[in-house]
Amino acid sequence: MRIISEIAVYTPESALIADKAGAQRIELCSGFSEGGLSPSHGTIAIVREKINTRMHVMIRPRVGDFIYSNLEKEIILADIKFCRNAGVDGIVFGVLLENGKIDKEFTEVVVKAAQPMSVTFHRAFDICIDLNEALYDLIDSGVKRVLTSGGKQSAILGASKIAELVKQAGDSIIILPGGGLTPENISDFVKQTKVKEVHLSAKMLKFSSAFKKSDISLISDGIVTDYCWLEADEEIVKQVIQLLKNI
Repeated sequence: MRIISEIAVYTPESALIADKAGAQRIELCSGFSEGGLSPSHGTIAIVREKINTRMHVMIRPRVGDFIYSNLEKEIILADIKFCRNAGVDGIVFGVLLENGKIDKEFTEVVVKAAQPMSVTFHRAFDICIDLNEALYDLIDSGVKRVLTSGGKQSAILGASKIAELVKQAGDSIIILPGGGLTPENISDFVKQTKVKEVHLSAKMLKFSSAFKKSDISLISDGIVTDYCWLEADEEIVKQVIQLLKNI
């Protein structure tokens, strides 16, 4: 069985690195520290021109929860239209109701608007009140796959729930595990859960050679600073792909 690798990338350069390393698919995002946000239209268009692999794009207009206003939903649909016209293969989004359930009505609108692109529901799924019910709602809405850590902080911690979701999904929807997968744990994880696709960032810190001014920072906190950022590591991507071939 061929396991598909999706590499989440947060910079245009990372997209080119993952493509060169042989990733079967990338998820193009911005805003790693914010959990992933929509990349700019320019980034989407230029990356699409320069890579050969399948490309999915994160559609998330702001940080915070996944309960969107009418204005934000309008922006989501406009971004989806741009992606479709730019030749993107799929979009990644998530929208919830205040009661912790899937917003089925708007999800169905998104699935229709995205055609013929593939639709992935992202890890907003993991904060739903009932994952099994949420999965049925996504199947009913026509979503192609769901990115999940099994409702836990990482896919490793949520492995047993992911295995359960794989059984529930059958051939109706793809369970795409993500969160904390590395070359050290991915083989055992795939064997345990029986997933057919995996999602990881395969990232490393890249450090700037620019002059550094120590008494000011434009970034409030986190791993990333004004002088370092996360970039895909070609060797990690290659290593993961080779490991998946041997399963």
